[in-house]
Parts: sequence; C-alpha cells; structure tokens
Amino acid sequence: MEQVISTLVWAALIQGLLLSLLYIFSSKHRSLANRLLGLFLLVIVYEGIYTFEPYNGILGYQFYYFALPEVKLLYPLLFFHYVLEKLGRSARYRKFLRYNYVLAFAIMGVTLINVLLFLITGKKIEDYLGKELVENLFLTQQYYAFLLIVTVFILATRELIRYRKVVQEEYSDYQMLNINWLWRLILVLLPIIILWGINLLWIALGGRNDFSFELATWAFVVVFLYFVSFQAFKHKNLFEGVEERQEGASDKVTEAASPKNDVTDPEQDGQRELIQRIRQHMEAEKPYLDASLSIYQLARQVNLPVRDLSQLINHTLNQHFFDFVNEYRIKKAMEILRDPQQERLTVLEVLYEVGFNSKSSFNTVFKKYTGKTPTQYRKNVDQIVKVN
Repeated sequence: MEQVISTLVWAALIQGLLLSLLYIFSSKHRSLANRLLGLFLLVIVYEGIYTFEPYNGILGYQFYYFALPEVKLLYPLLFFHYVLEKLGRSARYRKFLRYNYVLAFAIMGVTLINVLLFLITGKKIEDYLGKELVENLFLTQQYYAFLLIVTVFILATRELIRYRKVVQEEYSDYQMLNINWLWRLILVLLPIIILWGINLLWIALGGRNDFSFELATWAFVVVFLYFVSFQAFKHKNLFEGVEERQEGASDKVTEAASPKNDVTDPEQDGQRELIQRIRQHMEAEKPYLDASLSIYQLARQVNLPVRDLSQLINHTLNQHFFDFVNEYRIKKAMEILRDPQQERLTVLEVLYEVGFNSKSSFNTVFKKYTGKTPTQYRKNVDQIVKVN
C-alpha cells in the first residue's frame, strides 16, 4: 500500500512540475498572475520532493536544520499574490508582499550561509549558535509560515467578497460574477491549513512529525495540482477587457451610500428630475445593450459624477447598478419574446440582442425577474396567443 501511495505522489509531483512549466512559459495565457501560479506549484513540487525523499547529505554536508532552502513562506505569498493579480489589487498590498518576500528570501539565504560555513570551516550554524537555538529559529519560521497562510486565506476571502460588491455596484456584465473557479482555488487551502495546524500543534505538544499528516496534506495537494489550478490558469484577470477603474472607487461608492450625502433625501429638489433624466437616457439611447456597460460610462453619458449616479441608483432606487441595468435588458428581452414578428429569433440571438454575452447568464437573470426561463416564457406567450 505504501508503494502505491508513493507512486501516486510521485506521479502528482511530475504532473505538478509539468503544469508549473506550462503556467510560467505559456504564450497563449501569458500573464504575471499565471507566472506566479507556476512558481507556486514549483515551490510545492520542491517541498514534495524534499518530503518524500529526505535529504541525507552529500560529501559530508549532512545536517537537518536549514540544510536546504526553506520555502514554506513562499506558499502563502505566491498564492496570495496570484489572487491579488487576478483581482487587480496587488498595489493595495504592496508593502505586505514586499516585507514577506524579503523575509522569505532571507530565510532561504540561511542555507547559503550554512553551505559557505561548511565549505570554509567544515562546520555548520548549529556549531556556532547551538542546536537548541537553531531548532527554535527553524520552528519559529514554520509557525510564522502557518500564521501567514491563515492570514492570507482570510484576506483572499475578504477580497473576493469585496470584488463581488464592486461588480454589482459598478458593472453590468453578469459574467464578471462567475468566479466559482477562484473560490475553489481559495477553499482548497482550508483542509491544508487544518492538517498543517494539527501537525504543528502535535509537534508543539512534544510529539514527533507524523508522516500520516504529510500524506493527508499531499492528497489535497494532488487535487489542487490536477484540477483547481488548471481551471484558474485558463481564466483571464477579472477586470481584463473592461474599462479601467480607479483604485478605491468602490470605497467611494460605499461612502456615497451614506444617508448623510446630499442626494439621498427623496425630497431634495432636482432629485426626481435626475432620475427621470437617467431613465429617459436608458430608454432612448439604450446603453444597456452594451454588455460591458459600467457606471463610469453611464455617468459620462448622462453628465453626472459617478458618486452622484451611484447614490441615486443605490439608495433612491434601492438597487445595485448591476440590477438596474439588467432590469432594462430583461424588459427588452420580454418585449422581443412577446413579439410575433420576431419569433424566428432564437434565445441565443435574443440574449446577444439585449446585452448579455452568455446563455447561462441570460437564463439566470431572466428567471430571477420572471420566474421562468426565456424558453418557458416564450412558450407561455405562444399558448396565450393561441387561446385568444
């Protein structure tokens, strides 16, 4: 049984190596995010080889602590950096990333010191600092790496929740909410964190490193290598292809939601006129037919500050921008589906006609507003016409 498990693990490591090279050097899906993902897998493969083929030394160079570069800090860093690149939020965490990258490479550099000491003096760090101190330093960086991956998991989850809110308040493209692949990527960390935490707790209580925990952790890594990471690799950055937004814009929108702002009072002079102007523009110019319509584009079209437009939609109309625009699209779709002269149009043609860009998105939003799929709605209309 142990031989079977070992074979499967080595197969996973080889696959992980191939995937990491694909992610790093792919020309079709080339991006900083995918290079980070590739480096992340490369670090995992390195750690896997080190785990399942313990280092026994060469030419007399054989000691345990910091014998080879310690890369555990790079797990959470490369992972989190990848997520931030996908979300367009790397600049927000620049100091956090820089500090921990410096720390990670400094810890890796301890191995270089060890090698130089061995080549020059034939001794190791333990001989100068003492085994107990070096062991404590080694365990400290292990605990810090665990704390870092927990922190990264929380921050990545928070950033995804924030992203959803930003899309709802500033964009109208339903496809931008299709981020289950990124949720899976983040959630796959959870069992790894739990098993890693149990293992560290066991060691802290005086137990020895249990290889069964290593096997369980690597079982989840295999899932990551074969499935989740490849899905993530094929997706483009989430704000790619849409109008570039200013960092912090969503915070302004949230701030605009406060009832203390000027245009949130329903009785304020001119507010009804502004809403009427926006609705007239939506009905006359039909900007909602553009699948990538954003609140920035609409604000320019109606000659309003983004902040004021957001206030009007979010609080006066009590809607997200996303729902405000899609309501017009669904009304237009219902109109087309009811029109006997356009019955030859397929549902696919209708959805593109009204500003959607995928059938699944169209069906989901249409059913949300009508309780029926577009096909069911059209069929029901045909039956009513026949009865009459």
